[in-house]
Amino acid sequence: MQSIEKQLKSIRNAALLNDVRTATWILYSIGLLVVISAIILEAVFYFTPEIRYGFWQLGLVVFCGAVFGIILIYILAVNNKINRYRWSTLAKAAGRLAFPKEDTIINALQLERGLETSTSRQLSKSFVKETNKKLGKLDTADLFHSSRGQQWKSSSLVILLAGVFIFSINWNNNAQAVFRWSHPRTTFPVPQPFAIQNLSGNINLLGGETAELAFTVIGEAPDSLFIDLQPYTTPDTSQPVLIAKKDSTGIFKYTIKDISQDYRYRAYYSAVHFWEVWSEISSPFHAISVTDRPVMEDLTITLTPPSYTQLKPVIQKGNQADISGLVGSSVHVSLRSNRPLKKGALIINDKALPMAINGKKATGEFIISEDGQFAIQLQDIRGISNRNPIPFYITAVQDLLPDISVFQPEPIMELGSDQIIPMHVHIEDDFGFSNLQVAYEIHRPAYIAVDPLLSLFTIPINEPMNVNQELIHVWQLLELGLMPEDEVHYHFELSDNDLISGPKKTVTNEFIARLPGLAELFTMFENKEETILDEVTYSQEELEAIRENMEQLELDILKQDELTWEQQQDLQNMLEGVREEMKKMEEIADALNSLQEAADKHDLFSTDLLEKFNHLQELIDELLSEDLMKNLQNIDEMMAEMDPKKLQDALQSLSNNLERVEQELDRFIDIFERIKAEQKMDELLTRLETLADQQEKLHDRIDRTHEQTDPSTFSKLSEEEQRQVEEFSNIRNEMEDAAEAVEKFHEESADLLEELKRDPLMNQTYADLQRTVNQLRRQNSDDALEYSASALENLQNLLNEMQNIQKGFQSATTREMAAKFQQIMGDILNISKSQEQLQNETGSVPFNSPRLGNMAGHQQMLQDQLHQIMEQLMELSRETFAVTPEIGRGMGMSNAMMQEAINALAQRNGRGAAQQQQQAMKSLNETAMAIHQSMNQMRSSGSASGYEQFLEQMQKMAGQQQGINSQSMQLAMGQMAAAAQQGLLKKLLQEQKQVRKSLQEMMNEMKRSGEKGLGDMGGIAQEMDEVLKDFERQKISRKTVDRQQRILSRMLDSQKSMTQRGEKEERKSETATEIFISGPAGLPADMGQRRSLTMEAMNRALKAGYPRDYQAMIRRYFNAISAEDFSISPTDTSNAN
Repeated sequence: MQSIEKQLKSIRNAALLNDVRTATWILYSIGLLVVISAIILEAVFYFTPEIRYGFWQLGLVVFCGAVFGIILIYILAVNNKINRYRWSTLAKAAGRLAFPKEDTIINALQLERGLETSTSRQLSKSFVKETNKKLGKLDTADLFHSSRGQQWKSSSLVILLAGVFIFSINWNNNAQAVFRWSHPRTTFPVPQPFAIQNLSGNINLLGGETAELAFTVIGEAPDSLFIDLQPYTTPDTSQPVLIAKKDSTGIFKYTIKDISQDYRYRAYYSAVHFWEVWSEISSPFHAISVTDRPVMEDLTITLTPPSYTQLKPVIQKGNQADISGLVGSSVHVSLRSNRPLKKGALIINDKALPMAINGKKATGEFIISEDGQFAIQLQDIRGISNRNPIPFYITAVQDLLPDISVFQPEPIMELGSDQIIPMHVHIEDDFGFSNLQVAYEIHRPAYIAVDPLLSLFTIPINEPMNVNQELIHVWQLLELGLMPEDEVHYHFELSDNDLISGPKKTVTNEFIARLPGLAELFTMFENKEETILDEVTYSQEELEAIRENMEQLELDILKQDELTWEQQQDLQNMLEGVREEMKKMEEIADALNSLQEAADKHDLFSTDLLEKFNHLQELIDELLSEDLMKNLQNIDEMMAEMDPKKLQDALQSLSNNLERVEQELDRFIDIFERIKAEQKMDELLTRLETLADQQEKLHDRIDRTHEQTDPSTFSKLSEEEQRQVEEFSNIRNEMEDAAEAVEKFHEESADLLEELKRDPLMNQTYADLQRTVNQLRRQNSDDALEYSASALENLQNLLNEMQNIQKGFQSATTREMAAKFQQIMGDILNISKSQEQLQNETGSVPFNSPRLGNMAGHQQMLQDQLHQIMEQLMELSRETFAVTPEIGRGMGMSNAMMQEAINALAQRNGRGAAQQQQQAMKSLNETAMAIHQSMNQMRSSGSASGYEQFLEQMQKMAGQQQGINSQSMQLAMGQMAAAAQQGLLKKLLQEQKQVRKSLQEMMNEMKRSGEKGLGDMGGIAQEMDEVLKDFERQKISRKTVDRQQRILSRMLDSQKSMTQRGEKEERKSETATEIFISGPAGLPADMGQRRSLTMEAMNRALKAGYPRDYQAMIRRYFNAISAEDFSISPTDTSNAN
């Protein structure tokens, strides 16, 4: 009997055999499936020999791998390395089948191996034997079922039958596929549905020509074919896909344009579906051979701008197809070809321009005149031309129009008496300028039928190539001989330096400068004055109403602890009303300033009258005090704190301030009316002076006429004489208004004006002027000259009478004011004398003396007298500005010291009272001195020598300032190098400081002479200080230059040099008188009376024709000298005696 171990080996062999049988059927099924699939795929896809051979190699590797695997498994199984074939696994499987317990066979095996050492050997043998017997009866077929093998056998049969079926359906293709598999290294042709045939073949053409490719298809043709076009130079580069469409004849065509190199080409069609047995159907490659045309290997274009631009030439290569240049620019074309050239041409806007040929090189040139394009046409020595030359686009850039911006003057302006127009313009161009002109026409009034004539003058441009600059010029119009109501219509014409298309011109809008007539100026002035007076009166009424309401509110606050909401609103409205009235005061001050500037610009009034306007403006400015503004702010704060006591105090303070403002407005109105009366007198005198001056000029021009004089001259003279007639008529009518204005202040002057208006001399003068007009219209120069002479003499007589009336008016008002001042000064001196006596008594009285009470009463009486004088001064201040702030301060100090003295006496402090009385007496004396000075100023009439030295100093400073201004302009325009700017800046700083020092010395001299009004010199000093700050900061700007121009204008009015701006007193006529000498040795008629040398010197100076600013300073200077003469004359007299 076999052992258990051998029985298990048999079982293991049976297991191995069963698994081999199953694996064989699996491999057979898979192999059958792979073979059938390979045949089917080959029948469809026609694998390449590489794929087929590779498949065979893969099959061989798989077969060898399977055999090796089986052997390896068997070896491992025999060596008990595989779990499936281990003794324990097989024993358990057999135990489960043959024994109740699966471990029986394992136990028996173990006992069998250990019989030699077993303690119960017989029992072990019996168990092993019994187990071996049962194991021998075991059928291995029951142990290893072959169901899996049967399944794979069935599967292989199904696969085989399916393969046979597929073979039978497509036997030929499958049989060929088996044949191809059997010859894996043999290449078999793939069947194609159609073939492509090239109809064009090899093509020869010239460069740049067009080739047409044609193909036909044999078989089932597709809709289109792909063209593969490959350059011979770069055959491997990717090319765009070209598609040839089939035409109606079935031919596939494709056209290639502008061929410049050799190609090879073919047509092909790629498979659409992946199961197609072919991937591409193609025609054979054919060649396209190109014969070279002449081409440009190098091209250079030189663009030379016009010479006036001063721009450098621009060079560009042929890869830039755009040529942009100014009209008139020269374009030079230079090229080199790949072949020797026979001829060439520049085709410019369809016009041919021949080029110069030199071998392979060619050159040509043309001028840019308009937009367009040009191309270069070449022909080589073979007669072959370049094809489709590249177009170059020409852009003709136009020279831009010059641009001009006018900063000054305004579009419409009024000319002053100086008749100058300051011009400040900014000009800009792309390359430069040729000139700047002003074209102007003089338009006469409508009642003078004269056609205006166009005239021109040039403003110099020092740097015409500076494309961005500012120009400053002053146009003097005096030489145009303008008459009142004439208008100068003008515009600026700026031309650039374009020499190609002619200088281009920019013309500005029209500007108008009008020379207003005196009647018009005075009417406008009076209308503005009436408006100001109405505004002041209205403001006074409004402030009075606000103050009354405020006083009522103060009473209400006393009756209650806090304000109601309605009272708060009322108070807010009152405060807002006060602020509104203060704003109106500011507007009135501005209006007064505007009036003063207009009067000064047109020389309407005398310097004294202008000074009074200045005082009026200062009076309005003083109304806007800081105390009033603080009161308003305090009331706002008190309302927030809700403190009735503080609010009441603030309201009381504001009410007092408003009452003061009302009083000052009353004073303003009274003084303003007096000034208007003086203004009327000035107006008549100025208009008569101007009328006489114009008549004198016309008379001289009439005197130069004769029978051969051009009729147009007579016509112009008659028109100007007609103006004289109308102006005289206006002056006569104005006398009535002047008399009405003056009557309130001096009836005698008003009566004289009425008499002058009714004087037969007025009618005679009017008749002579009218006859002069008539004779001029008849071109009768002799009679016209006779009537003109008569009219001129009458006008001068009327002017003398008017001057006498004005002097009388001024003298009367001055005497009246002086008398009032004299009375007040006497009263003050009396009080001062009484105060001195009282002070002497008070200082020696002991503190317990009963006389102190009487002295306190006496001091109170003096204070009451002082109050009366203060009221008189207040009334007088409503009539004149001579009541100066010094007088007011002196009176206020005197009153305060008297009150302190009364308090000290009440405290029985005699010494303290005496000290206060002494201070009161001192203030009274100073007040009397101030009143005396005011009286002297009203009475002063002139001064002495020293005037020429003063004038020369002023002229010298103006010349220095003008030099500084011109050099500062260069700094502001940035026209110098940095180093030069620094040096010039230091120099100008020193020069400006020197001028400022000289000005300060002159101002100090004026102060020492006793004059308080320094005119515009304070403003000049302030402007100079600002200029010095700019120099020190090294920031010279347009504002700096403007300040310097204002300084120069105020100092000298440099553009007029020393011409007349003022009242033209040098034109007054003097009646010739016969001089008789009587007495021994020609004793003078004045019998040795001392003449006023200062008066004569001042009169000569005022007649010299200097500007109004100078005349004001001249008067101040001579008045100061005259005052000194007056103060020392008593001593001189005593010495003489």
